[in-house]
Amino acid sequence: SSLPCAAWSPEVLDLTATDSSLRRYNNGFTDGVHGFVVPFRGSPARSKVVRFSLAAFGVVEVLDLATAHADLRGFNGCFTDGVYGYVVPIPAIRT
Repeated sequence: SSLPCAAWSPEVLDLTATDSSLRRYNNGFTDGVHGFVVPFRGSPARSKVVRFSLAAFGVVEVLDLATAHADLRGFNGCFTDGVYGYVVPIPAIRT
């Protein structure tokens, strides 16, 4: 069953309050404790995966994948298998 609109009060999480480059996110998943989002291509945060607490909604952590490898930038999506989270890279087009 669905909740009536009056009983449902959405919260907004402003990622730019943590880092001004955290804009243009469009994919995510949850492990039941945290929510995870990955940036949309063209985002100024192309390599930054965001994790936020579902219980304490304003608690945000950032993992910059480019610090591990410079090519880890630009993702086409993400998913979880219930244990690990995965990001799907946008293939690099080289000429």
